[in-house]
Amino acid sequence: MIFNVKNAPYNAVGDGTALDRQAIQSAIDAAEAAGGGVVYIPKGTYKLDGGQEDGLQGRPKGGLMVEGDGVILEGEGRETVLKYYNDSPASLIIPLHFTKPPSADKPDLKNVGVRDLTIEFVNAGPASRGGLIMTGCVDFFCERITVRGNGTGMSGSTTNGITINTFSSDGIISGCVVEGVSKPGIYLSAAARVTVVGCMSKNNLCTAPGTPKAGAGFQIAQVEAVSLIDCYATGSAVGFNIVCMGGEYGSGIIDASPAPSLTSFNVTLDDTASALFMERIGIWNPATKRIEELRGTSGTLVSGTTWTVTLPAGNTQLFAAGATIFVNYLPFKNVRIIGGSAKDNVVVYQIPDPQNPNTLKTIVAGVGVNVSSFQPGAVGRDLVISGLVCEGNPDAGIIMSVVEDAIVEGCILRNNRVGIQLSDVGELDADDLPAIEQTKRILVSGCEIYDNKNVGVYLRSVEDVTVQGTRIYRTKDTVQKKPIVIERVDENRRKTTDLKLRDLDFSGYDARMGDDFPISAPVIHTNGDSDAVEDGLYDLAFFNSPEGNLYAPPGSRYLDRATGNVYRKVHGWKKNNWMASLVTHYRFEGTTTSAPVTLYPLPDNSVVHASVVAVARNDNGECAVYRRALGAKRQSSALAVAVGAVQTIGTDGTNNPGWGFTLNVQDNFIRASIVGGMGAHIDWLIRTEIDVYTV
Repeated sequence: MIFNVKNAPYNAVGDGTALDRQAIQSAIDAAEAAGGGVVYIPKGTYKLDGGQEDGLQGRPKGGLMVEGDGVILEGEGRETVLKYYNDSPASLIIPLHFTKPPSADKPDLKNVGVRDLTIEFVNAGPASRGGLIMTGCVDFFCERITVRGNGTGMSGSTTNGITINTFSSDGIISGCVVEGVSKPGIYLSAAARVTVVGCMSKNNLCTAPGTPKAGAGFQIAQVEAVSLIDCYATGSAVGFNIVCMGGEYGSGIIDASPAPSLTSFNVTLDDTASALFMERIGIWNPATKRIEELRGTSGTLVSGTTWTVTLPAGNTQLFAAGATIFVNYLPFKNVRIIGGSAKDNVVVYQIPDPQNPNTLKTIVAGVGVNVSSFQPGAVGRDLVISGLVCEGNPDAGIIMSVVEDAIVEGCILRNNRVGIQLSDVGELDADDLPAIEQTKRILVSGCEIYDNKNVGVYLRSVEDVTVQGTRIYRTKDTVQKKPIVIERVDENRRKTTDLKLRDLDFSGYDARMGDDFPISAPVIHTNGDSDAVEDGLYDLAFFNSPEGNLYAPPGSRYLDRATGNVYRKVHGWKKNNWMASLVTHYRFEGTTTSAPVTLYPLPDNSVVHASVVAVARNDNGECAVYRRALGAKRQSSALAVAVGAVQTIGTDGTNNPGWGFTLNVQDNFIRASIVGGMGAHIDWLIRTEIDVYTV
């Protein structure tokens, strides 16, 4: 059935002046009474007053509420406007809310949806709520909805655009636009199996005191199996904000009496909670320094804030008295951002200047994608960011911390301060649980990371990270002076461990630029030995020899693009102990009987193996081939000496027995002497392979 809000008995006006909330709500109530239907809102501007209209049938004042299964609201796009008036940033009135009545045991509003509507805020919006909220909705849709704020920080309020929360699942949000609200444009919280397609969120900035970074394009928290496909975020403090929440509805301590068992324990919380949220709890594990997720529990209120938690059947873990419990614990998992962009997300605010507390310092910040945690020890997992463009963000294109099993692939990260930053959690706080070593198993593959202001890839105390098949380059000399930087979060944290760097293109970095070139290696460890990576594997190509320049795990390989020389890290992780495999060519033409040729100068404290192939030809068509091998060593400043005898590899070949070739060590050089026939024009080509081990 179709319920037209302008028809009798509802009689909405839609002229922007008349208060139409009761008329529209009456049409919604009629659809609910009929078991479902379409509430049709023709084009027009429908005024919803934030607090002056009387409540209807026991509902709160000012907003619209859908509480019945099968109800769909439908308008005519941007020509159907629900205009929300409110003068108080502390208001809790929601313009449009889909939810079951508060008396319901568990919200599960089924087969509902809204399409082709515009919600417009005139002044402030509801505090920490949305223009459109779908709570506990199952099998829902939200199509072509526009939410517009007033463009000036919503008069100091903290208001989301579209919020999907609290047990909502199996839904799709498509073609929506949110602009000018003061907190996240589209916010998914405690939701599962939701797909967001082709949505845009822009210019969402918060002016409420102390919350300059609260505005985000898209925010994801406490979710499972959520995808954002071809979504675009610009002009907010953060483009895509993916966060772990701790116990959103409180925490507590396992009681000693009665003693915990394999089937249940008692816990006293620091606040009241709902039995719904006792179904998913987290337990602090001091051994792993993280919160372990425990689902399938149930809770029975004993008294006050003390609950009996019944554990899942088959539980084999005994939880000790005194352990910390988090209620409604759900770290994000299985999140996908596919395509789209996070561009020009900028927030400007002021803080007291540390150098001069009497003055204010202006801060310019902004991140394309931020992955983090609001609770120490809460770790998200199974994250894929693919084909996303992050550009023009003052901080980083992508910042990831407190996440494991994550993939960043095929992304373009340019013109940010840092291309991508992977980091363990921040400074330890004495009041927080000592959660560390939380960021691990991350793959960065097939990305274009270029022309960022300072650094391409920034790694801080992370574990098991692979960067491969990626271009970390620059198109001009004034930007991204450091391709890869590695350091610790602080002196109490681990080094970055198990780092793999393979098949990376460092175009635009050329040590032959001389003094204008800022670095001698593609990987820079800020504090030298204390930050350098000890395990993993590098396979890199760059200008300069790595000896004395590049820390690398043992077994790493390096190609000097300036000379073609190949180096192998034979042992250790410090800057030395690289073995060079050098290939040189020397061409000699002449008619002299003999001539010496210098092939290689021996470095101090080195052991060298030289393999030489000499090929000759004269004007008469005669030719010769010689193969020799020689070992040599040089200690400190002493003269170099041969190690053993010169070896002839195979059999020499020559058409002229008067020709000859010798190999020796002389005056700290490996030299060759060639002998030709008197008066003949002879062309010699000598190819030398040198393996150098410097100690």
